[in-house]
Amino acid sequence: MVGALQDWIAGLGAGTEQAIQCALHALVGGVLGLYVRELYRRVGPVYSSRETFGNLFPLLTSITVVIIFVVKSSLALSLGLVGALSIVRFRTAIKDPEELVYLFLSIAIGVALGAELLLLTILFILVVTLFIVGRFLWARKPNRHNLLLTVSGDAARFFDLSDLDIVGVIQSETRAMTLQRFDVEDGVVQFRATVVIKDTQAARSLMSRLTARLPDFQVSYVNLDSLV
Repeated sequence: MVGALQDWIAGLGAGTEQAIQCALHALVGGVLGLYVRELYRRVGPVYSSRETFGNLFPLLTSITVVIIFVVKSSLALSLGLVGALSIVRFRTAIKDPEELVYLFLSIAIGVALGAELLLLTILFILVVTLFIVGRFLWARKPNRHNLLLTVSGDAARFFDLSDLDIVGVIQSETRAMTLQRFDVEDGVVQFRATVVIKDTQAARSLMSRLTARLPDFQVSYVNLDSLV
């Protein structure tokens, strides 16, 4: 009886130590989840609410740490986890694939911490941060805008090239031009092209020259970079 009690106390002590380790690693996971949240808020995609979506990362990371701690020493629990996850259905819309990257990043941190690989986790975070920040800075480097330009009006005036060389005006004010649509119907022409410009000043200059040459025409821009 005394021996059994001693074994129970020893087992309780071992379990308590493991629980403390699990709690500490979950706490570290929560802190790293906050870091991932800030990283996402600063350089993540703009198609969704960064504040709302980013709040999931600390909790997701800590939960993953605890799950890995529980199942890593038991094959039965591991199989049970696979069965449980197989019936889970996520109905929240992911608007950009990059959001999935941050979700998997949080899960990967939780798995590594759950396996008690703290050094590997820190090195992994550093490497991923370099890639994410580097890509963000590289994407911001080009100073250019993609616009959809539409010009519509009287076909006779549009084709009077001696007076209104519209294509030449567009090419002189833009870095590149790709014709998308060119329709003539009932004496009305619609000219649509994608253009690449340097900045908003170049857009104003192009709009000014087109409206000066075609005062009775409709000229409009659509910023393709802002479309979801």
